[in-house]
Amino acid sequence: MKQDTSKATILIISMGFLAIYLIFSWHWAVIVSLIVGCIGILSSFLSKKIEWGWMKLAQVLGYIIPNILLSIVFFFFLFPISLLSKMFTKDPLMLSKKYDSYFIDINKKMDKKSFEKIW
Repeated sequence: MKQDTSKATILIISMGFLAIYLIFSWHWAVIVSLIVGCIGILSSFLSKKIEWGWMKLAQVLGYIIPNILLSIVFFFFLFPISLLSKMFTKDPLMLSKKYDSYFIDINKKMDKKSFEKIW
């Protein structure tokens, strides 16, 4: 059987509005906090409806916010770093077409120890 978490959700929403009041001194946040708290105390049905709406809002934000954050990280951090890397480094992977062969000749003498610990 599913546990009823609507009272805890109502308490968290109410405390969130009180925190908004303490941070920004918006008086409407206290009124909303009192209304939501009284609904949580008086009506189990409305508590469940508020919790359902809160969870749907969280689900919608869960679809939107990660895409926005990943886009910001990509365009403001990764894309400039890749452009700088492309401008200031040579061709370590030999991706350009100026090479006749991709083989790199390494003149190193191999002995028994070099095969014991490969990495």
